Amino acid sequence: MIHMTAFHSSSVFRTWLVVSGLWAGLLTGAYAQAPGSGLAPGDAFAVTASYANGQRFSNRTTEGTVTVAFFWNSNCAVCRDSLPELRANLAGWKTKPFSLLLVNLDRKADDWLAYEKLVGQTQMNAKGLLSVRMEGELPTGVRLPLTLLIDSKGKVLKRFEGRLAPEVWDGVADLLP
Repeated sequence: MIHMTAFHSSSVFRTWLVVSGLWAGLLTGAYAQAPGSGLAPGDAFAVTASYANGQRFSNRTTEGTVTVAFFWNSNCAVCRDSLPELRANLAGWKTKPFSLLLVNLDRKADDWLAYEKLVGQTQMNAKGLLSVRMEGELPTGVRLPLTLLIDSKGKVLKRFEGRLAPEVWDGVADLLP
């Protein structure tokens, strides 16, 4: 049996502590969003994006509404599978101050525009639905889809990566009048 005092003072133990600390820092940094990015809880929401017609999106557009910002791309099956649920909830809250901001991250604008054209042929544009394409990329390590719950003052309250979490809708219901 190894005597713990000898192990703690050994260079092996110190090396293990340093290496495990570095790995923990790398893993946490890859999945956490830095405060002040406009995408982390507590931040004022900010994204640089444009509509399909080329008009720039203004972050002030969603002021006064509870907003779900959904970051996705057309190659992401989980993202595409979430879109009907997002639209259904938007329809359910059409009389409330609620916005759904779909933020596309396709590498090629043409892929997004083709998807938008298809959706435009099969679904009517709903009140509160905003569809934009983000300029640039999300930070490394962020998993799609990324969903943000934003209050009516534009503050990011919650952030979810991966499948659309039911807590998003609970949060919307809690914030709506």
